Amino acid sequence: DVVKTLNGVGETGNSLMSEYWSSQVASALFEHEQMHEIAAIPEFEVTDYPVTSVKLTSSFKAVAGYMKSRQYRKANRDVFVLSQGGFDMHKEDLLHEKFQEANEALYGFVQEIKAQDLWNSTVIVMGSDFGRSMNTNSNGGTDHAWGGNYFMAGGSLKGGQIIGKFPTPLGPESDFWLKRGRWIPTTPWEAVWNGVAQWLGVHNDADLDWALPNRESFSTCDLFTDKDLFIDGACECIQENNAHYTVCDDITYSPTSVPTESPS
Repeated sequence: DVVKTLNGVGETGNSLMSEYWSSQVASALFEHEQMHEIAAIPEFEVTDYPVTSVKLTSSFKAVAGYMKSRQYRKANRDVFVLSQGGFDMHKEDLLHEKFQEANEALYGFVQEIKAQDLWNSTVIVMGSDFGRSMNTNSNGGTDHAWGGNYFMAGGSLKGGQIIGKFPTPLGPESDFWLKRGRWIPTTPWEAVWNGVAQWLGVHNDADLDWALPNRESFSTCDLFTDKDLFIDGACECIQENNAHYTVCDDITYSPTSVPTESPS
């Protein structure tokens, strides 16, 4: 209660930093209390879920339970961030073990989300803060690198496609190859998140620029639209007379179950 009082309504003259700090603390406290409240409601319990010691599986289970409470929380859009560590393999290559953990965790989550009838309104985006060198080091491991390849999964995705530019040739002869197989990226993360944000209903360019501060550094049509990524996407990029602009349908049908008006 003392912390809530200290981080409650601000006063004139407070600094921007202190106000932001207080708002984050207040938000964290509210979400923490809400999570305990939801955990005590039996209807939101996730049963028949794989029992494992793998942290990523437990994290996905917690997300699945939280997704069941979306109507209780009056939420029609949710974003969750999960992490799986252990990929900084300078001394040895155990990538197959980490992939097996990720595969098992994803499988359990997908089955649960399908059972909740949410698979078509869910998208999973895998990413990393940096890539790894393609050539091993003297320990048989890999070192920090730059570009990489990532995947998405979801019931409404246009699956089975590789988008972006795959390096050709896949070796030192490529202009994008740096020392020991460190690849220069050709596709920015803004390209992916631009399409995902549009699928979530963010269609206005100003709103997209706010959500993706580096978006303006790239040509509009170099970014993926939700029609590039999803079968029920609403936006596409038009190239006309050396001008690039985005056009979106008036109605979007995802990820909510009932069509809603696109934000203006």
